[in-house]
Amino acid sequence: MHIARKRMEPVKETQMVSLADIAFLIIFFFMLTATFMKDRTTVPLPVLPKGTQTASQITVTLDSQARIFIDDDQLPTPADLESTLRNRLAGKTDPKDCEVRFKCDKMLKYKTYRPIYEAIANAGGVISIIHEIK
Repeated sequence: MHIARKRMEPVKETQMVSLADIAFLIIFFFMLTATFMKDRTTVPLPVLPKGTQTASQITVTLDSQARIFIDDDQLPTPADLESTLRNRLAGKTDPKDCEVRFKCDKMLKYKTYRPIYEAIANAGGVISIIHEIK
């Protein structure tokens, strides 16, 4: 009499259900700890001395009513400022010659003075100093 033995074969499938649970737990752990650690990082910013003079010969001013002035001459729009600066900076290639001093009221929002930045940059100017109007 012959007794048939069954061969023990290794399991060919891997259970993936527990692997997905572990992966989500790890993701949740890192998301939770990352938000707590974000507030604890402090970076000391460098403090530079304020300069009292610039070599800039062009001054652009934006007052508290968002009026644009270039050397005490009022301009209606940033596009006019850009064309005026383009004419004044024509032929100048040295960055020192293209410096533009920009004075801005500290209570203005970024969306108010951003077009002025863009007009100066598009005209080929370099902002040498930014400070508030006293």
